[in-house]
Amino acid sequence: MSAAAGREQSSLLVMCVDRDDDIGAKTGAVTPIIGREACLTAASKLALADPEEADANAIFAAIKVFDELSAKGYKCEVSLIAGDTTGGFEADQKMRKEMQKVARTFKASGAVLVSDGVEDEKVLPILQGIMPVVSVHRVVIKHSASVEESYAVLGRYLKMLVFDPRYSKWALGVPGILLITSVPFLLFNLLPQGTAIFAGILGIAFLIRAFDIDKMISSIGGMKPSGYIRLFSILASILIIIASLIQGVAAMTRLPEFQGAFADPQAMFESMPKILGVFLGESINFLWAGLGVYFGGTVLYNFLRGSIRVLRDLTGFAILGLLYFPFLQFSLILQGRGSTQLLISFVLFGLSVVFLIIGLIYYYLRTRRKVKG
Repeated sequence: MSAAAGREQSSLLVMCVDRDDDIGAKTGAVTPIIGREACLTAASKLALADPEEADANAIFAAIKVFDELSAKGYKCEVSLIAGDTTGGFEADQKMRKEMQKVARTFKASGAVLVSDGVEDEKVLPILQGIMPVVSVHRVVIKHSASVEESYAVLGRYLKMLVFDPRYSKWALGVPGILLITSVPFLLFNLLPQGTAIFAGILGIAFLIRAFDIDKMISSIGGMKPSGYIRLFSILASILIIIASLIQGVAAMTRLPEFQGAFADPQAMFESMPKILGVFLGESINFLWAGLGVYFGGTVLYNFLRGSIRVLRDLTGFAILGLLYFPFLQFSLILQGRGSTQLLISFVLFGLSVVFLIIGLIYYYLRTRRKVKG
């Protein structure tokens, strides 16, 4: 058999994947999109809506790969599928359904995945479960090496870290929490009180921006009941957690070992386990209560919205409860009053319950998928 005949018999599907559905969010396009002209129109609309969008370049690259394969004699088709803006399980499920729809429309013996490289490891297993992946084409966006454009690119990434909820929770939320928790230490004259006030204000600002509290407050007039629940749970959990940390610091500083730890460096190392144990033991009840309020509000919020994420939040709520006794026992061990055997028993019990919960959720999702299929 000649090479040309083999190419005619090989049918390839060039597939471009937009896992976070930028194409739908920015242009309103409905996926899957099949065909060269339809993909070219979608890429043009996305490029006009956001000229800096990398997914537009990936779609153009998929069309280029399609043209090159067609010129070599392969029977092929190009398509664009998208996930969901929320990411995670919903995005993967939507991509799988769209891949199956495209596979039914165009019978292909293999697929060529065109991606910007960021989500390859998440998309490949889904696509390989539907058809063989014969090639992966990664699109790398080139930037100018000039200093001015480098600063412009850096500025855009910094803006993304501040205003994109997917990244701001980590880029701002975690530093904000750390700054706020440092305030009680600073207020006990360990560092100037002015620094404590600055850290507290900066930490609160970070938390407000990280969790979109400012947008929630500004949209209170048109907020749904589920939105009020989420706003209340976030604010209440923050206040309770701060109170728990203050209580832990107050108990810690009353210890004679704490006062002597700064006078003698050797005594600091000897007394540090007990100091940390008292801090954890005194703050753990309110700390867990604050985290429980947050998880409970999130569970109710997603339940009212009918989101499948309620299963994830219930799992987190259960894990939080199972971790309470190991952490409490650990604080007692640090103080010299706990039992290592009891700690190990709590950990093993918690692991078995977590495995059971995850197994039940997996069984439920598999059964649900079969029923829908």
